[in-house]
Amino acid sequence: MDRRVHRTKSVLHRALIELMLERGYERITVRDILAHADVGRSTFYAHFRDKDDLLLVSSGEYLRAAVIAARSERASAEPLAPIATLFRLATEHPEVYRALLGRKSSGVLLRATQRMVAEILTEQLSGRLGLDEVELSSTITFLAWGVVGLLGAIAEADPPVTAEQAYQRFTELVGPGLIARVS
Repeated sequence: MDRRVHRTKSVLHRALIELMLERGYERITVRDILAHADVGRSTFYAHFRDKDDLLLVSSGEYLRAAVIAARSERASAEPLAPIATLFRLATEHPEVYRALLGRKSSGVLLRATQRMVAEILTEQLSGRLGLDEVELSSTITFLAWGVVGLLGAIAEADPPVTAEQAYQRFTELVGPGLIARVS
């Protein structure tokens, strides 16, 4: 990716996150993001459709990078390690996850978050489970919705679920069957 494009996307993402911390996602407009990032409207729309697209694309890129970094730090034999990373990030950045999965988020954001998680899980688990394409697709869909539900519990539950509790619950419920399939 061109350095200027990367810098522009990074500035817009940072502006969105800073504004989310200030006033909440639902109260932010594209105009607010542009002013905060000091970026022109045409530049914004050259990269993103709207603020939801900015949130999803930049969050997806961030999650992917975090999962890859965590994988290189650990022994990659642990098939559920990417899920632990996602839960840890939800604990560290609950305001982002509330925007994606909270009570005020839209169905579009919820489904897009599930697709984003599914893509990350597919990248990490494809070829490791010994499943044909149809079985893998349905397994990833199941896992992604479970992860999304627990991410929401981390971000919004009262009292909040910790990353460790979410990971323990997830591994207890699906770990034995999933790990048995790892090739």
